[in-house]
Amino acid sequence: MAVQSLKPDGVRLRTDLILKRTGKLPWYVYFIGAAIYTGLAGSLFSESSPLAWVCLICAPVGFFYAWGAWKQEK
Repeated sequence: MAVQSLKPDGVRLRTDLILKRTGKLPWYVYFIGAAIYTGLAGSLFSESSPLAWVCLICAPVGFFYAWGAWKQEK
């Protein structure tokens, strides 16, 4: 018993294409995010919110990632 191909001759499937995504964000995206966290931390500290400490810790991490992405892009 012969097995027939379900793909007709001359038809190219989409799975043949290879998409290359780098998955890297530009440095300014990290920088804008860190700036937003810094501003949010300041406004939350004025309201005495415990969430301000989370934002205060996340902001330098964002600046660190922005610096690293900027160094790689340069």
